[in-house]
Amino acid sequence: MVKKYLPAQILLHWLVLGFVALQYLLHEPISESFEKRLEGVEGATSGLVALHIFGGSLILVLMMVRLLLRLSNELPAYPKENAPLQKLLSQTVHWSFYGLLFLLPLTGAVAWFRLSETAGDLHEALRGILLFMIALHVGAALSNQYLQKIPILQRMWWG
Repeated sequence: MVKKYLPAQILLHWLVLGFVALQYLLHEPISESFEKRLEGVEGATSGLVALHIFGGSLILVLMMVRLLLRLSNELPAYPKENAPLQKLLSQTVHWSFYGLLFLLPLTGAVAWFRLSETAGDLHEALRGILLFMIALHVGAALSNQYLQKIPILQRMWWG
């Protein structure tokens, strides 16, 4: 039997994924609004912009809870089939996610509320790195599950 993450960890994982997806969908409205604000245009916000700001704030809060749960609970053991290098890469990717998902809302908030183009540029760069990390994470999970026949996906799923 596969040892699983706690139900709260599973729920937070999928909630964060959903809100991150929403942030990507809401990228264009806030990006356009930010550019207008940098140019000094008044009233350059919309409900979609507010939703993006709320979503980023919520991701930050959810990630704080995720971090507390991760630090205070034992993780499911890595499958015995995982080589030490694979385990190290997995841990590196997971901690990178934590870092990115803390830095993205913070740089976004600094960019928006302080009208910092530098923070906005950093936010954009981190956004691209997060997309790459998501692809890497999904690819590794699918490779483990279907190519190496290691039942890894069940650790982060209900049932």
